[in-house]
Amino acid sequence: MPTQPRMLDEISTRWPLIHDPAQFVLRYGPAIEGYLAALVRDPDLVDEIRQDFLVRVLQKGFGPEGNVKGRFRHYLKAAVRNTALTHWRRKVPRPVDPGLLAQVPAEDSDALEREWLDRWRRCVLERVWEALELHERRHPDNHAHTVLRAFVEHAADEDSAQLAERVSGRLRKPLRADAFRKQLSRARRLFAELLIQEVRQTLENPDPERVEEELADVGLLAEIRPFLPDDWREQL
Repeated sequence: MPTQPRMLDEISTRWPLIHDPAQFVLRYGPAIEGYLAALVRDPDLVDEIRQDFLVRVLQKGFGPEGNVKGRFRHYLKAAVRNTALTHWRRKVPRPVDPGLLAQVPAEDSDALEREWLDRWRRCVLERVWEALELHERRHPDNHAHTVLRAFVEHAADEDSAQLAERVSGRLRKPLRADAFRKQLSRARRLFAELLIQEVRQTLENPDPERVEEELADVGLLAEIRPFLPDDWREQL
C-alpha cells in the first residue's frame, strides 16, 4: 500500500523556511520550549514532549494540523500542542481519567496565547538582530548593529554625543554625534526591512496586506512603522 506523502514535502512550497527541519528547530526552539512550559507546567514533561516533537519533525516531517490560516506560527503551535496531547495520552494509565487529560487543556487560554506570542516575537526579533549583525560584518562601513544596540540599551540615560562616544569605544574608531544619528536612522530602517523579510518567510501568501496584519498581530508593526519608507508595500 503506497504511503502518503510527508506533510513536510507538501508544504515546503508554501513555507520554504521549514523545508529544512533542522533549521526550523534551531530557529523556533525557544518558542517551542517556552510554550510547552506554560502548557504543561512540569519541567520533566516539557523535556519529554520537546524531545518527542523534535524527533517527529527531524524523522517524519510534519503532519496535518488543521486550519493554520496561512501562518506558520499557527501551524507550529498546533503541531506542538498535538504532540503534547499524544504524549500525555500515551503516558497516563488506562482507562483514562478525564481529569488527567486536563493536564493539556483543549484550548489555549488568553494567558497561553500571550505566552506563545511573546515567545514567538522574541524568536523573530532575535533572528532580525542576528541578520543585522551579519550585515554589519559584511559591510565594514556600516555600523547598524553596534549603533542600534547602543541606542536600545542606553538611550534612556545618554544623549547622542554620549552614545557616539560609547560606539566609538566599541568600534575603536572615532564617531561624531551627527554621524551616530545618521547611522542610527539607517539602522532603524534596515532593522524594519529585515523584520519584514523574516515575517514574510512565515506566511503562506506574503502579500503586503498579510505581512502588515501579521506584524500587527505579533505586536511589532507600531514599533517599525515610523522607519518604513512610504513605498515599502510596493517593494515586496
